[in-house]
Amino acid sequence: MIVKSKNKENIKDLDLSAYGARRQARIYAVMSLYSYEINERKISINNILDFDYDKKIPENIFAFTRNLVEGTIKNLERIDSLIEKYSNNWDIKRIQYVDKSIIRMSIYSLIFLKDIPKSVVIDEAVEIAKIFSDKDSYKFVNGILDGIQEEDIQ
Repeated sequence: MIVKSKNKENIKDLDLSAYGARRQARIYAVMSLYSYEINERKISINNILDFDYDKKIPENIFAFTRNLVEGTIKNLERIDSLIEKYSNNWDIKRIQYVDKSIIRMSIYSLIFLKDIPKSVVIDEAVEIAKIFSDKDSYKFVNGILDGIQEEDIQ
């Protein structure tokens, strides 16, 4: 599967098959959450998960993607309150959509997917931010998630 990636100043094709199933699912989830946000949250979960690509997404990847997207959207209010708390006086509206999507998905994982080590969640978020976001955005993503994971989230 090839998707467009913004990395540094270049737009390039990204071959998702180079990544493991979980990373692919996280990338699809970020793309879905980004779509949800740019459509002002007026699009159904089924519509944002209706990928119109030339290849079918394998079921295991799609299932994890759906879990991430549905869980993130269902818990958006709590997730956004944590972003506001840990973003050092940044108004959540000022955070780029792609960064917000990565952070939201990762906070959902930190809180609800206890079988995934916190360090893995943060590392994955940082790597996805390096692929899709601005040059130094991964530092912002890492800072917020690091602050959140240090707090014992129940």
